[in-house]
Amino acid sequence: MKQFIAIRTYNNYINANMELGVVQQSGIHCYLQDEYTLTIDPLLIPALGGIKLMVLTMDAHKALRMLEENDTRYLERIACTSCGKLTLQKVINRKTHQGFVAKLWSRIVNGETVEEQISFRCYHCGKAFEAIPSE
Repeated sequence: MKQFIAIRTYNNYINANMELGVVQQSGIHCYLQDEYTLTIDPLLIPALGGIKLMVLTMDAHKALRMLEENDTRYLERIACTSCGKLTLQKVINRKTHQGFVAKLWSRIVNGETVEEQISFRCYHCGKAFEAIPSE
């Protein structure tokens, strides 16, 4: 029996489907779990943990590497609004809660016991962005 594993989670179906397409183009069998439920009722995102990109366990490392390379190539084309250089980096901050109550609260509010915040930083000037800067 083939086992699937969630490699990424999303709060919106557009990003989920874009990355699903990237993985499928490489011939990796994958699907989105909870996509329809969370598209209809987004208030369930914390309870279900978001839309999950599921891939075969044996293909997980290949799919993750492909998605990271895709993210890097995309960021190489975005200029920093402060200095104008093409040196943006993705920064992932993970916060692991300690203790039963903190983990339970995070699970209820965020859908996960580990909080992950993604931001962006210009390698050249050091300016930080909460989202990819637009011109």
